Amino acid sequence: MPDDEGHKYAQALAFRPACPRGDASRLIAFARDLYVESLGSDTEFRRDYGAHGQKFPLWVAACAATDPDFAALLTENGMAIGLVVLGLSRRKALGHVHHFYIAPERRGQGFGGLLDNYARRVLGRAGASRARLNVTPRNERAIRFYLAQGWQKTPRAASRLINMEVAL
Repeated sequence: MPDDEGHKYAQALAFRPACPRGDASRLIAFARDLYVESLGSDTEFRRDYGAHGQKFPLWVAACAATDPDFAALLTENGMAIGLVVLGLSRRKALGHVHHFYIAPERRGQGFGGLLDNYARRVLGRAGASRARLNVTPRNERAIRFYLAQGWQKTPRAASRLINMEVAL
């Protein structure tokens, strides 16, 4: 079941579309921290999105072009505290959770469950019957969270990532 107990103390929670231009610095900071948390450094982030992450907002814009709800910020009292970036396979039956992020000071307070519910709802509405994400083995906290939310590990050939899926 969703981990949503801690958010009951929040004053005003909302999901809003991520604005690649207006939110660029926040998007880059969240994604860079996600890479550091998952991989131990931002080396791959810089390789994938440029030395300063300048290509990341462009990638977010491409995801949002498919569906504006595919790139969203979770806000509390107007301040961004989480990010989810989604996608669909070509056949649209499989949804992808590309980025799933909660600000460090807000982790463990139930906000992850809100992001998970949002991702499932949006991907299901888009036609996906299953969702997939990848997580690094070193990100044990995320793995525990996903398992508690009902995600299951699935086989993945020759990869350093753990594949996880859930029915929508």
